[in-house]
Amino acid sequence: MSGIAHEQELQHQVLPELLPDAPWKKIQQNTFTRWVNKHLASANTHVYDLETDLSDGLQLIRLVEVLSGRLLGKYNKKVNFRSHKLENVTLALRFLEIEEHIKIINIDSSHIVDQNLKLILGLIWHLILHYSISKSIWEDLPAHFNDQEATPKQRLLAWIRSKLPNDVPVTNFTSDWNDAIAIGALVDALCPGLDLGWREWEPEDALENTKKAMGLAAEHLGVAELITPEELINPNVDEKSVMTYLSQFPMAKFRPANGRLSDLDERPIVGTKSTFKVHLAKETSSPYVIVMDPESKNLPVNLNKASNLIYEASYTPETSGKHQIALSVTDELTHDTHRLSPVYIEAHEGARLSGFSKSGVVGEETHFRVVNVSDHGPVEVAVIDSKGHELHVPTEFDRNTNSYKVAYVPASVGLHSVNVFHNKRHIAGSPFPFRALPHSADLKTWGRGLCADGIRVGDKVPIHIVSQSEPHKLPIDVTIKAPDGRALPYEESVQGNTKTFQYSPIFAGQHIIELKSHGAHVGRSPYHVNVSHKTKSRIRAFGPGLEGGVAKHPAIFYVETHGDTDQLGFSVEGPSEAPIKCQDNGDDSAIVEYTPEVSGEYTINVMSKGEHIKDSPFVVMIDPENPLLRPSLVRVEGLDQGLEATLFKPVKFQVDPSDAGHIVPKISVLNPDHELIPHRATLEGGVYHCEFTPNQVGKHNVGVAVSGVAVPGSPYPVHVHEPIDLSKLRIYGPGVENNVRCKQPTHFFIDAKQAGSGEVEVALADREGNAVDIDVLDNKDGSFTVKYTAPKPGAYQLNVVFAGKEIPKIEINVKPSVDLSGVRVEGLENAIVTVNTEKEVHVFTPNSDSTRIVIKSPSGQIVEAIIESTPTGLRVRFTPSEIGDYTIDVTYEDYPVESSPFLLHSVPNMDPTSCCSEAEYQVTASGPPQAEMVRVSGPGLGPMVNSSQSTHVLIDATLAGFGNIDVFVDGPTRTPIHCIDNHDGTCSMYYVPCLAGIYWIRVMFDGQHVPGSPFQVIARSAALADTSENSLPYISSTSDPLSPKLAKGDVLYERARDSFV
Repeated sequence: MSGIAHEQELQHQVLPELLPDAPWKKIQQNTFTRWVNKHLASANTHVYDLETDLSDGLQLIRLVEVLSGRLLGKYNKKVNFRSHKLENVTLALRFLEIEEHIKIINIDSSHIVDQNLKLILGLIWHLILHYSISKSIWEDLPAHFNDQEATPKQRLLAWIRSKLPNDVPVTNFTSDWNDAIAIGALVDALCPGLDLGWREWEPEDALENTKKAMGLAAEHLGVAELITPEELINPNVDEKSVMTYLSQFPMAKFRPANGRLSDLDERPIVGTKSTFKVHLAKETSSPYVIVMDPESKNLPVNLNKASNLIYEASYTPETSGKHQIALSVTDELTHDTHRLSPVYIEAHEGARLSGFSKSGVVGEETHFRVVNVSDHGPVEVAVIDSKGHELHVPTEFDRNTNSYKVAYVPASVGLHSVNVFHNKRHIAGSPFPFRALPHSADLKTWGRGLCADGIRVGDKVPIHIVSQSEPHKLPIDVTIKAPDGRALPYEESVQGNTKTFQYSPIFAGQHIIELKSHGAHVGRSPYHVNVSHKTKSRIRAFGPGLEGGVAKHPAIFYVETHGDTDQLGFSVEGPSEAPIKCQDNGDDSAIVEYTPEVSGEYTINVMSKGEHIKDSPFVVMIDPENPLLRPSLVRVEGLDQGLEATLFKPVKFQVDPSDAGHIVPKISVLNPDHELIPHRATLEGGVYHCEFTPNQVGKHNVGVAVSGVAVPGSPYPVHVHEPIDLSKLRIYGPGVENNVRCKQPTHFFIDAKQAGSGEVEVALADREGNAVDIDVLDNKDGSFTVKYTAPKPGAYQLNVVFAGKEIPKIEINVKPSVDLSGVRVEGLENAIVTVNTEKEVHVFTPNSDSTRIVIKSPSGQIVEAIIESTPTGLRVRFTPSEIGDYTIDVTYEDYPVESSPFLLHSVPNMDPTSCCSEAEYQVTASGPPQAEMVRVSGPGLGPMVNSSQSTHVLIDATLAGFGNIDVFVDGPTRTPIHCIDNHDGTCSMYYVPCLAGIYWIRVMFDGQHVPGSPFQVIARSAALADTSENSLPYISSTSDPLSPKLAKGDVLYERARDSFV
């Protein structure tokens, strides 16, 4: 390729069409920033943003010095003006062009100083091409790719192809690198012995595989991650970013590790042995492996030597979560030990059975579930019965609980083998023994106390035995054995044809329950019950649907999540299908409904994170269908939705079941701990008058049901709170006082000890509505500590809500973090200057280097000024060249001093003799002074003017004779004015209303008010001004006497005055 063609390709690469929102543009900016910081690290500096951080030339000079290995000479280390920035950038660019022979096209110093991102990225690409690609040593490069005929892109692509197998075609630096195959093959080729296994990689695992390959490249080749794995596989990635990253590989040298791990299972199953291999570099080395669980506990590791250089290791994770595997290799000859970077894996709970009973009855369906199925299967179940026949049992995936439902009906008495497979592998514990028992026609057993899973230590659980004959005459022997073999006590009761046995386990582990009558086992006895420790989940379920119900009527229950909704699921098992409907109330509660089609025993499972919540599973008996039952006709009054109640004060309500057939309703009141509390119900005229007194703060639930079916709207929430007295709420501390400084942590206290109990909500924002991060600490004594750091000075507003009630807002005035009292400005007392006349301002400051002065003209341009140091600060001299308002910003350590920015008004030039406070001027009429002949007009009479902007009035005394004119402007603050004698019997008065408010302009002629004086003018904020509205000139016609209120203004307001003759 010719030199001209090469230059054209560079120009095309340097000047791409950059779309502002193009994803690849951000990737390129990120990559180039990392490349720059990689080199600046040797100079102990870095950049955050290429667009802005190179504009003063300092970081660019450091970068060029690092890349070239040479010093650039003298430059402006203290940059105060644009000229300094231009000189620095020009020095760096000239060095690159003259000394380093880098052709820089269409980029000059102003582009860098003006923060032109497109051209800045083009400059960095020139540097990458020159220092990272063109200067690389190309080993194994085909001979025809020489410096004269191949571009850097072609040479880099040819070098990569020489390292890759023929079946990995790479033709570009974009899409060919999106699936991780190319980067995996390249790293594998340059790191012999690592054996990445990239040929088995799938495109859907591109991110994980790219992370693996780039991590190994960094560890063994020293290749920095100038691009992230997420960016490399992004379809929008640009070739310059990929080339920048890949340009490191030709110079990289393989650093073989003393050891490495392979065949590592990155997601082992808890309780299942996991194996991997340890590879050594030398036969004289010996490995030491540590496996640490999430609690930093070391797990036992077995190491077996498979060959001279390979060991087989195994361990068994005991808990789920992130595990660390660390390998250390010791040389037996030198006794040197090398520790490799640790590897992290995520152990997870494997699939397991829930609700599986080890025994059942021939001909009766037994149910269980396969839970903790992380990837939805496949799950397969095969049962080998007592006669050796194999039966494949169908499974059904339940999306509500993320588990598989299994139903099996044993056909023969004896021992059956239940085999459960997940992903073609036995789950832990499979095969499971199951004993089928002969059918007992007279007795039926049911109840939560017989559930295989879900019972916890301390639960009181029942076992019900239903008999067709008189149960109290039926001999039933019950034995409940704890894990240590001891028999647990139980309570026995009889109601109707049901005998109930209630027990409470005190140990975790497997309990065995035997139910016998006349020496023969009853139901599926013996029952194997796995008792767990108490749950930490705060989720609770309650309601009539978990206590009973009627067939073909909705069975409703309620769930309080208390904010814990992770992997919450519901399922119902019974003699009929019962689809579940769940309605999220949006307040950490939900209403769950299922409709059993037939009567019988139903089991309701409420699971969180694959485990039963407290009291789950719920085992209920559904009664036969009753067509006369109409719970929707029950009326409840006095329990409005969201009812608020006060602690220890009675809550009264009425329940009227008369239209539903005079059925006695079941009324229950649950406190926030979901415990029943007493209530009283009195029947009067067919209406139940109910009352309860809450003795605990929090949400109470009042349930109303008939025949086990909930009344619509039940449960009714009642929010109980303590009496609140906001007058006793105290907010105090340094964070709400008058000396709050920005960027300095502060705090204040909210004392609610005497105000009652309730939640505190705190919000702090500046005037623009930007929220400030705050930290509210509960002191556990009825008070709270609030910590915050204001980011900038100014006014902030504090909002506090206590127990749902908002207190008046508090204004906090945040001061700068530095003391500005020692900084003041002199020379701007009269804020009006003549155009093209030098103005001198003195800034008194304790530290000139920390003081910055910026002057802007009316057109918005920054004005060049001469700034000289003085013993007391700085002297500033400049000459305004435009007519209008100049602003002078004075900051100290980047904080504006008081009254900054200062306003200076530049007025047209005039005869020097007209600038004095008393001057004669020509009039067209002579004679005694006549104030009534003076006319005043101009935009400065308003009636509306803009604050902080100069305006003026014209005073015409051509017909008034000889006399002195005095002008006064009274307002909220001192108002600079400037009068100009026009030498034609008129004069112009310019003034600047500094603040919004009411101003009075008094014009006196020979001691007398002129017609219309005093004139009222309203100055409005510039932000509210309508630029399209033009005030009409105001001409005085009558003279109004000065009111007492205005006369008083002479005392209230500062006065601006000017006079002339």
